[in-house]
Amino acid sequence: MKETGSGGLRTGKHLHRATRARLRRFRKSVLNLRTTEQRSPSELMSATTRVMWLARVYYLYVAWLIAVSSLRFTQAYTGTAPHAPLWPIRMFEWLLSPEWFKHATVFTAAGVVFALWSAISPRTAVPRWGTFLYVLLQVALSNSYGAINHGLHVLLFLSFALIFLPTGSVRRQSTYRRATRILLIYWFAQALVLLPYTLSGIQKLWFSGLDALSPSALTRTALNRALDQLGDIPPALPFVVRWELLSYAMWLGILYVQVTALLVVFRPRLHRLYGFSLILFHLLSGWTLRIFNEYSIFVLGLFLLLSPLAPDRFSLSGTVRSLPLVGIPFRLMQRRQRSQRPQETDRVWLVYDGECLMCNNYAQYLRLQETVGEFVLVDARQGGPIVEEVRRLPHNLNDGMVVRIGDRHFVGHEALHVLALLSTDHGAFNKFNRLAFSSPLISRFTYPLMKAGRWVLLKLKGVAPIPSGD
Repeated sequence: MKETGSGGLRTGKHLHRATRARLRRFRKSVLNLRTTEQRSPSELMSATTRVMWLARVYYLYVAWLIAVSSLRFTQAYTGTAPHAPLWPIRMFEWLLSPEWFKHATVFTAAGVVFALWSAISPRTAVPRWGTFLYVLLQVALSNSYGAINHGLHVLLFLSFALIFLPTGSVRRQSTYRRATRILLIYWFAQALVLLPYTLSGIQKLWFSGLDALSPSALTRTALNRALDQLGDIPPALPFVVRWELLSYAMWLGILYVQVTALLVVFRPRLHRLYGFSLILFHLLSGWTLRIFNEYSIFVLGLFLLLSPLAPDRFSLSGTVRSLPLVGIPFRLMQRRQRSQRPQETDRVWLVYDGECLMCNNYAQYLRLQETVGEFVLVDARQGGPIVEEVRRLPHNLNDGMVVRIGDRHFVGHEALHVLALLSTDHGAFNKFNRLAFSSPLISRFTYPLMKAGRWVLLKLKGVAPIPSGD
């Protein structure tokens, strides 16, 4: 029995270590996601500082809503006992008294105090719990009269997520572990914000089927909504009815963004793009359907547009590759390009025509990646060992440039393609070079045009072709 117990103890320790290892891998995948640069300790500290400031702004917003707007207890309580009380209301009836909600002014004051306290000291747990409980009771009371208002749920979800922020000073514990936990809580809050959009998109497709994809889906929805509101015509309704094709494209975009919204949590490059798209969706809903949710607009701006998990630099190619479904062929193309990229080398030689203005500018502006130790430019007209080596190849230097990497030689359009794969993303020229010639098919069809341009330039300058050296 002792041996079994000892074995069980060792097994338990092994499982505990394995669980911690999986959690570490999970945190690493969430923070890096293979689409952003590796974060340094200073970058982690900067991101966590931004998260805490965003939490302060959120709690100030909640305090304002409690004091003067829709989160006041006096607004949720209609003056009569709720006839369909939800479980939080029943729980407080059991803990306090059946008439506890009549003290609405006292609860409103307590909510303002908790929210302001959380904004001043977001690393203190007590005010965060107090704010969450207040929002929970206010939302439950407002929904205990037979009608459900979903607009306030986003504030309830976020108040719940932020109660798990670590307490105390960040510098008192391990910087990386504390920063990782703060960013994970922020990621969890993003997931709670985006989950309702995905559920809404799936619901549209599930219950409407192919009708949700029909060209007149948005028009029918807007007209039915206007009829339900007794002829109150939204300002954008005439535009939707008149430009049905454009409205159809907008509708398909809305469905795509909604269905794939939750996946954006795992793709930091899309945080700001989807934040802007969903804010635009709410504005269009207000202009076409009279459905306007200012709480969601504020939260999307706070937790997506200002996301500290998003990369600082915008990359069009990286954003397109990160798009759900749409980015699959682009990711496959990138994987193919990586497989075709030559191995890391200490030196890359480029043999070109120095008298050709186009070739000369291309060679001078080209910048290769850090994997290349040295990039050597060789003018074929100046001669030298590399030029003599190239002349022994079954290739005429007048037919195009040559790239030598290790023992391999790439000529013509192959050289152009390899240089595009090795070039960096720094500068407009190098970005265009990668975009234009990273595809072998494009470089094959483009290179003859470049050869023709070189021939014209040499004729205009009156320069003879490169000597063969025989």
